[in-house]
Amino acid sequence: MITEDLIKKEFVHETMQQGVDKIYNIQEGVARTELNVVSGSLTSHLASKPFTNTSGVGREVYYMRVLPYLRFLDIAYRRGNDRISKSKRAKLSIYNRVVWGVLYHETFPQLSYGFTNEIRRSIREELEAAITNPQQ
Repeated sequence: MITEDLIKKEFVHETMQQGVDKIYNIQEGVARTELNVVSGSLTSHLASKPFTNTSGVGREVYYMRVLPYLRFLDIAYRRGNDRISKSKRAKLSIYNRVVWGVLYHETFPQLSYGFTNEIRRSIREELEAAITNPQQ
């Protein structure tokens, strides 16, 4: 049976998945174009998109696995107020600006205001179609 709670969980999961995919895609693009990749472990890590979620009692917890040095790659060019440092810094937005920008400006507003009756209806139709036609 498709309940309102199931529809909400599906909407939250889809919205979070889209946000996380966008974060990893942006980070992977920056790593490929702007960073001098030596081993390739950063790009392979970002391409695998390590994202998991767990369901608890009345709550969902989402985990994004981040390489420790990824957080510090965009800090390397924070020093210096000259024009070259600023242009490199703008291109090297790989962690803070990307993660918090996507989460706070796109994903969280979508979670807050995007769950309309039309979305409820479309998710219900998708779930009912999955139940009636399980082979698709």
